[in-house]
Amino acid sequence: MSLGVYLFRNIRTNQILATTEKSILARPNLVKSQIKPNQRPSTLRPDHWIPLVAATGFESKKAQDDVFMLASQNGHPLIPPAKAEQREYLLKKNKDKKIAEMDMVERQVAQLARTFIYIDKLKPQTVKQVGAQIKLFWQDRSWIKKIEDAGLYWPEWVAHDDLELKRGSIIVNPELRSSTH
Repeated sequence: MSLGVYLFRNIRTNQILATTEKSILARPNLVKSQIKPNQRPSTLRPDHWIPLVAATGFESKKAQDDVFMLASQNGHPLIPPAKAEQREYLLKKNKDKKIAEMDMVERQVAQLARTFIYIDKLKPQTVKQVGAQIKLFWQDRSWIKKIEDAGLYWPEWVAHDDLELKRGSIIVNPELRSSTH
């Protein structure tokens, strides 16, 4: 049995939801716990959410929960904004600021990388729980390189593969379909 953590991206707003299920409909309260009230979509439409990345290979439920808790926290940009960008952001209209804050893809992918780096640093306590090999299935593999270009890294026990989707949102990878979570 392979346990996993999934990140789903909203195709309209680029908001990210982390879940331990293959479908966000299995846990609709995730929106309330992970997205600010003034930025939440009014309804949880499954056709608006597509998988961004799936992390599988966790040996225990505790390891899966640890990664889920860390990956679902609000992340920070890969590279901190320059002073000019910060000034430009402050001059934006509130509506434009809200749209910029909703784009969570870069921040959450960086948060996922930082999660695995954190676990890698705590090797004696956690690697036994995480297992020998975590596999990340990516909808867009360019994020792997963007993480490395920003100065972060993927631990050697993390492998990468393509996420195969049917009709844009249905996961068809055999490794992911056979697991129970």
